[in-house]
Amino acid sequence: MEQNNENKALEPLSPAVLATKVLTEPTTAFENIKAYPNWIFPVLLSLIVSLSFVYYTQDISIEMQKKNILESDRFTEEQKDAALERLEDPGVFMTLIMPSVGVVVSVFLVPAFLAAVFMLFGNFAFGGNADFKTLFSVSAWAGMVGVVEALIKLPLIVIKHSYDVYTSLALLMDPADSKTMLFKLANAVDIFSIWKIIVFSIAFGVVYKFSKGKSYGTMISLYVVFTFIIIGLGQLFNF
Repeated sequence: MEQNNENKALEPLSPAVLATKVLTEPTTAFENIKAYPNWIFPVLLSLIVSLSFVYYTQDISIEMQKKNILESDRFTEEQKDAALERLEDPGVFMTLIMPSVGVVVSVFLVPAFLAAVFMLFGNFAFGGNADFKTLFSVSAWAGMVGVVEALIKLPLIVIKHSYDVYTSLALLMDPADSKTMLFKLANAVDIFSIWKIIVFSIAFGVVYKFSKGKSYGTMISLYVVFTFIIIGLGQLFNF
């Protein structure tokens, strides 16, 4: 009954207003999303931006793959030559269709995974109560920060013709050291990553009515753990 009264006190916001408020007034935005769970607009917007990213960076992606093959010590010279030959004429399937399928899957899979993590800690670890639809919606809308990041970085990547565009402490380091653990740790301290942590922490707190300390502590801890896992896998498999 209390939840229903809270919902009646809020008017649903339009998708454009919600997208803006997620970035500028996240508490207001997530209170509205909690009252009226929806995810179609952020998923579609993420899909459009991500597909645009794939389209405009397809040549850069091929060049990066060639560079990684040449620098790899896991392949023989014959294997490198064969792989490079396949990349000389990769075709539409490899440059557009495969990456596009990956994008379509990821725009649903990422918020679903984040929603599951939210539920694991919020519902089961901390004894809160939220349904999957609400958590999926919140995660999808929080992804607006990633959309802004892509829109800012894409033109820079295209102009530079390289993915070596940083908004982190990695700016203070030599890009030639990008495979080192120290560089990857520095790159994890990123403006957009910090923004995402703030937005997700607010979302977590709004949905579960947790304190700022618990919300921020949980999100920062999760970010640190996932960062070390990703960096560790990168060092192990040399990517």
